[in-house]
Amino acid sequence: MKRLFPLLFTLGAIGTLSAQPTWADDISCIVYKHCSNCHNDFGVAPFNLMSYDEVFASRFAVESAVVNKNMPPWMPDQEYAPMAYANVLSAEEIQLISDWVAAGAPEGNPADAPEPPVFETEMEIPDADWTITTDEFTVPNNSSDLYKCFVVQTNFAEDRYITAMEILPSNRNIVHHVLIYEDISNDPIEEDNDDPNVGFECYSTPPTNSPTSNLIGEWVPGSTARYLPEGTGIKIPAGTNIIIQVHYPEGTSGQSDFTTVNMNFTTDPNVREIYNDQLLDHLENIDNFLIIFPYTTPTFHEEYTVPYDMSLISVFPHAHLICERMWSYAELPNGDIINLVDIPKWDFNWQGFYHYPQPIFVPEGTKLHGYAKYDNTPDNPNNPNNPPQLVTLGEATTDEMMLFFYSFMEYQPGDENIMIYDISSDGVNDACSNSVGIYDIDEKVGISIFPNPVMDGGLNVDIAGEIAPGTEIEITDVTGRVILKTVCDSDRRITLPNGAGNGMYFARLIENGVQVSKTQKITVLK
Repeated sequence: MKRLFPLLFTLGAIGTLSAQPTWADDISCIVYKHCSNCHNDFGVAPFNLMSYDEVFASRFAVESAVVNKNMPPWMPDQEYAPMAYANVLSAEEIQLISDWVAAGAPEGNPADAPEPPVFETEMEIPDADWTITTDEFTVPNNSSDLYKCFVVQTNFAEDRYITAMEILPSNRNIVHHVLIYEDISNDPIEEDNDDPNVGFECYSTPPTNSPTSNLIGEWVPGSTARYLPEGTGIKIPAGTNIIIQVHYPEGTSGQSDFTTVNMNFTTDPNVREIYNDQLLDHLENIDNFLIIFPYTTPTFHEEYTVPYDMSLISVFPHAHLICERMWSYAELPNGDIINLVDIPKWDFNWQGFYHYPQPIFVPEGTKLHGYAKYDNTPDNPNNPNNPPQLVTLGEATTDEMMLFFYSFMEYQPGDENIMIYDISSDGVNDACSNSVGIYDIDEKVGISIFPNPVMDGGLNVDIAGEIAPGTEIEITDVTGRVILKTVCDSDRRITLPNGAGNGMYFARLIENGVQVSKTQKITVLK
């Protein structure tokens, strides 16, 4: 069974909560949906949170982590730029956990608790269409960072398009990053044949030593499997080679590692190609050399002009230990601003692609802006140098970088209406499903919203079926924050609050505390 996807948003348990929350009735679903996907026998977390006894033993640490919003480790600011699959706790869920711990963390009736999710492997894609595993490599005596490239020939007779990919280093403690490239030339094979050891060393730009290499995937600490929107894929040309570049930092001598890559492909003949590129980087379009002097907190800026109409799918900011914050936005030709991502508390250990709920249209001439603030002072707990030292651009972990990778496709009319995510089945026991707003439920009444997209903040609600007096319509943003809740006993016109900016929202009907309609997605474009 695949590992849980991070959920888009939660609304807290639906129904009337008891004055004293219990594990069985209230806490188990929160843990299973937000914590257990990492805290299991095959997960990246150092201890399990799969049962009442395990959570009870760590209850104070769990409470502290969620109250301080250190866990779940979701880095983007959802209010700045909403992301799909956002593994964030609502204020109600955090309060439930605090109240539960304060009450002594009672178990309640064990028979009322849902079955925990099942994790049978560390892989999220255990039944992949194609799996690559490199030979095991033992790091030699390295007094500096080592970059090794491993080549795999595909021998594919025709082009293939990746729809899902996961990258699994066997020894994550010694791997700084993994980059996956495809390369139709024979240059990497020749380099591999010329090197008597496993793989070959690769330090140049591009990282494979070959100018025809195209980036198709990345792994850094905190990364999980990547799934692409339906009908799209990353191209692997017929007969191309796969190059896996692995960065082993200084101090990993004598330790061994191998890398496994799982890929799923599409059979759709009309698949649209998705491209990955570091459109904002520290060489081509930065406003100054990336030099960070001791005891300084500088901010750097990068800018890129979009050469043709694009639909942005996701973004992947990357930096090292000195970084404090990274953020990016798009400046449209008419001067409008679209926020793209903000990581207000940068953490080197948690990085990856962040997916937009729907593709973002950026027309030709749009300027992409990226900013990064660095803290090279003793106040930065992650600073590798004490006292602080001069830090410059470089590949070592103790150096710095400033990259914004974007995934995008050539724009087609209607891209804005594509739903990138699908969490209709995520492995959580059905007993937990009513605490998540966009799960299918037993529909008592139908609800439709129009116009959709909403252009002026006003929308019409059409109800099909009988509802009780006092039934409310509840509209939330992607973080689960309720932006509007009002009685809606019949069809009516509703105006969203002025603070409801562009983005995606969700509407549902609540009758006596119970959801009685399927959740409807609303796109706001003012």
